Amino acid sequence: MPRKVSEIIVRDIISIDKGDTVERALDLMERNKISHLIVTSGDKLVGVLSVRDLMDGLGSSRFERIPARRIYISALMSEPPITIEQDADILDAAKVMLDKRISLLPVLNNGKLVGLITESDIIRQMELRGDLSSLIKREHPKIMPNERIVHARAIMLERGARILPVVDSGKLIGLVTEMILAKAFFEVRDRIEGTYMDDVARRVIVEDIMLESPPKLSNDLKNVKETFLSTGLPALPVVDSSEKVIGVIERKSLLRLL
Repeated sequence: MPRKVSEIIVRDIISIDKGDTVERALDLMERNKISHLIVTSGDKLVGVLSVRDLMDGLGSSRFERIPARRIYISALMSEPPITIEQDADILDAAKVMLDKRISLLPVLNNGKLVGLITESDIIRQMELRGDLSSLIKREHPKIMPNERIVHARAIMLERGARILPVVDSGKLIGLVTEMILAKAFFEVRDRIEGTYMDDVARRVIVEDIMLESPPKLSNDLKNVKETFLSTGLPALPVVDSSEKVIGVIERKSLLRLL
């Protein structure tokens, strides 16, 4: 496994200006299949915007009755950005991500932005061996299809969950992600007149927006690394032979193996 951040950094940086809107941020994330954007002001690095920031902000009462097109990146981004130098050890990068509960680090060389490193970039270099069953979070929250998306958002924020398996009689029937919720709240803000915006958001249920036939892991935990890298999801549900959810494995848990 490479030792230095410089050996695995991504130099093709997708960025957004802090004066842009959340509409453009969602479009960039969807088109590039990413969950974070580097935020700039002119040629200066000023923050990082995650899809979790979008989910939180678009569903927040602090933007009550404000259309999505009038919510700007500067109001949602995380600042100042947590960064790492390119000559740092990959283990240091993993430790920062775990300690700060973040999934991306802008990489600097003498104070200049030269790339970025993500959880997936580190996991791609790992060789997973042995019994991984201890990584399963068996008390991870789940949600029913008839519950409200405002409740799904609250659970994810309160419990630190990145996904919510949708279950019926304990069996996996769908998945809610931060991106799915961010898009749902954006749509309500985009098409509903301000007076009725919050009432409409409270009526949307999980079944209306969930990802059906979602990716999952069987309890023998084969192809864990490959499934994470191919789906780009921050966590994956684990099911038994009858499709009942027994827990979730988070991408961060793989970093702890280092």
